[in-house]
Amino acid sequence: MFKLKNRSDKDFSLGWTHEEIITPLVKEFINSYKNLPFYAYQIQDKFRDELRAKSGLLRGVEFLMKDLYSFHADEKDLDSYYEKMKKAYFNIFDKCGLSTKTFLTLAAGGTFSKYSHEFQTLTTSGEDEIYLCKKCKLAVNKEIIKQEKNKCPKCGNKSLSVEKAIEIGNIFQLKDKFSKVFNLNFVGKDKKEKLVFMGCYGIGLSRLMGAIVEINHDDKGIIWPKEVAPFLVHLIQVENNQKINKAAFGLYEDFQKQGIEVLYDDRQDKSAGEKFVDADLIGLPLRIVVSERT
Repeated sequence: MFKLKNRSDKDFSLGWTHEEIITPLVKEFINSYKNLPFYAYQIQDKFRDELRAKSGLLRGVEFLMKDLYSFHADEKDLDSYYEKMKKAYFNIFDKCGLSTKTFLTLAAGGTFSKYSHEFQTLTTSGEDEIYLCKKCKLAVNKEIIKQEKNKCPKCGNKSLSVEKAIEIGNIFQLKDKFSKVFNLNFVGKDKKEKLVFMGCYGIGLSRLMGAIVEINHDDKGIIWPKEVAPFLVHLIQVENNQKINKAAFGLYEDFQKQGIEVLYDDRQDKSAGEKFVDADLIGLPLRIVVSERT
């Protein structure tokens, strides 16, 4: 946790998780079983007093995070939604070009439950170490592998592959831990007051971007998957004369009108070769070159 003092020498900290904020907040919206399930999410900057900040976006003091919290009338409904979120996260990572390298990984559940679940993407630049069962595609975080007796808890396989990975997402079943602390209750169909069950689902967006680049690149630069590319089209104008200027700018306007995101390189002080090198480095999905020859 990032801790600091103000000018009056009072202690403060910058939150890296917000269960303590969201739980009392939703008390304003949850009173009855009719209000459940309920979902709230945020995307914001977070800070950690990281002693080993390195690897660009993979480990930094400041990072961007998506947090989703779910609220349920009972554990059965929480379990059902939790499984849906596993599938939803894999759908997201598939669109990010990471599906073949990303595995559900069992991790410590803390005081909430037996396990939490991480989404770990295999790469030699990863700092996490996981034990992957290639039979059932389930992994176990190094932190709890001894607890699992060095075998896959799903199929019992002991021949696990040790891999380096980047954690790009995690989900937890918080159950009633914070509901008890903050008295987050609701009135059920039976008119009795009950505790709300909670789940938490996070994606480190900054780290996810770093992982995408780690997996999707070649020796010339990035290869952005279409769904997450900053622009769909890289429009490169090679020559600088009235005919080419008109053709290239016309294409640019057409793309704009159709809502297609386009990066227009009309720099006059750069050669064609320099523009192509920059285009390789940026790595957008589509490239259109406007020249006398094209």
